[in-house]
Amino acid sequence: MDVSQARLMDFNMPGGIKFLDKILDGYKAYQTLAAALNLKLFDWIEEKGEATREEIIDALKINGMFARSFLQSLVDLGLLTCSSTEKYANTVLAANFLVNKSEHYQGDWLQLSAGQSDVWGHLSEVLTKEKPGADIFSATPNAQSIKALNQVSLRGELQAVAKAVASWEGFPRAGRILDLSGCHGLYAAALCQLNAKLKGIILENPSAAEYTNEFIHKYGLGEQMQVQIGDISSDEPGTGYDIVLTSHLLYRFRENLSSIFSKVFNCLNPGGLLVSNHWFCSPGCVAVDGLQELDKSLHSFGHPLCHPEDFHALFQTMGFGVVHASEIPSVYGASKLHLAVKGSSSTKIEMISFNCCQPAK
Repeated sequence: MDVSQARLMDFNMPGGIKFLDKILDGYKAYQTLAAALNLKLFDWIEEKGEATREEIIDALKINGMFARSFLQSLVDLGLLTCSSTEKYANTVLAANFLVNKSEHYQGDWLQLSAGQSDVWGHLSEVLTKEKPGADIFSATPNAQSIKALNQVSLRGELQAVAKAVASWEGFPRAGRILDLSGCHGLYAAALCQLNAKLKGIILENPSAAEYTNEFIHKYGLGEQMQVQIGDISSDEPGTGYDIVLTSHLLYRFRENLSSIFSKVFNCLNPGGLLVSNHWFCSPGCVAVDGLQELDKSLHSFGHPLCHPEDFHALFQTMGFGVVHASEIPSVYGASKLHLAVKGSSSTKIEMISFNCCQPAK
C-alpha cells in the first residue's frame, strides 16, 4: 500500500532503526569532543581547577542555553566529572590525552583524523575521485598535522620501530641516518637519542621544514639532526648513510618501488640498514575490518601495499638481505616492519614490476 494512503496511526516502522541512531550518536559524540577541544575546555579546567557551569560559560563564551547539556554530554562520555556541588573537573582520561601540555596529548590527531580532515569530512567526494590524492597529513603539512602524526606514532608504533633498529647488531657503530618519511623526523629522533654518535638527516618538503626543525630542537637534538629540503623521487639525498628509514612513504611509489629501492641502495654504506614500516592489504585484499581498511586506504594515497611475500622478495632482488620481519602495532592495526642489510659487494640492480592489486570492476 502507498504510504500516503495508509492510516498514519497504523504505520509501523521496521525493527533495527535504533542501530542507525547508534551510528548517528557516535558522530554526535565526536563532534562534542571536537567542540570541547576547539574551545580549549580541558586546558582551561586543568589550569583553573574545578569550575561551576557559570564560570565555564563566562570564560569560554558558551551560550548558556546549551551549556548544561553540553557539559553533561562530556560527563556521559567520561571526559568530565561533576561533583555534588555541580563543579566540573577533568577525568584522568581527559587530563592524560586532551590537555595540551600533557606529554600524552592526542588532541591534534583527534581533530584532524576524523570530522575535521579533508578525507573523512568530504568522504563522498574522495570516494568518487578518479585518482586518489594525498590526505590532509601529506598534502600541505602544517604545524597541527605534523603534531598529529607525532601524537599517533607515539601510541606504540615508533617505540616498536626504535626497539627493533636499536637491536640490530650494527646500530652501536652507525654514524649517519637518513629519514625519508618526512613530516616530523620523530623516528630518527628516537634513534639519535639512543646513539649519541648518530647524525640524522630528515628529507623534507619546504612547507614542513620549519615545523620539523621545531621538533628537532624540542627534543634537544639540534646538534645531531638537520632538515634537508628534497624528495626521494626527484632528488639525490647523498651517500654514506648507515641507516635509511622509510615509514608509510612507499604507497605513492607502489608502481615503481624498485626505483626507490635502487636510490636507497646507493645511499647506504655496505652493510647499511634499510628500515621499512608500512601497511599492507589483508590476505587476498579482502577487507577484514572495513572501517580500519578504509582508514588505511584514505591515508596511503588510495591503497596500502599488496602481497607482502612479493615485497619481501623485492629486498633480495634489489641487493638487500632481510634480517628482521615482524608486525608492529599502529593506529590502523598491524604494520609490517622489515629490516634489511645492504650486501657487502655490489649487486646487479634488476628493475622489476611491483604493481598493486587492481580495483574490482
